[in-house]
Amino acid sequence: MIVIIPCGARKLDHQAQAQKLYTGSYHKMCQRYARKLTTPDKIYILSAKYGLLKMTDVIEPYNTTLGDPGAISVGKVYEQAKELDLLGDDCIAIGGRKYVGYCKAIWSSCATPLQDNVRGGNGKQLQWMKSQL
Repeated sequence: MIVIIPCGARKLDHQAQAQKLYTGSYHKMCQRYARKLTTPDKIYILSAKYGLLKMTDVIEPYNTTLGDPGAISVGKVYEQAKELDLLGDDCIAIGGRKYVGYCKAIWSSCATPLQDNVRGGNGKQLQWMKSQL
């Protein structure tokens, strides 16, 4: 089983491992919740620029969100998942609608606990994830 979490708008201003680059509270809580579900080697960050990242991948900061010109496409993420041999894995997607939508397009039976259990925006999702820890 793999867990995919979103990237985040708030980032360090220098190159870092993906697990450390994103500094916003939403990303950090998604990461904490994902670590409750599985081990770090099974957690991937869906970056709007780079696509699927392992937690230890070292990347440069960027300013792109899904849907922006130049953002990663679903097709490219699919190709990455195929190269990483993840297409046969069960998937849990944690995050907002856009990120979960990418995952559902690739893993049709992908579990989406935030969409299934939380009505409301990021604040409600943060509360729900905190209650699960």
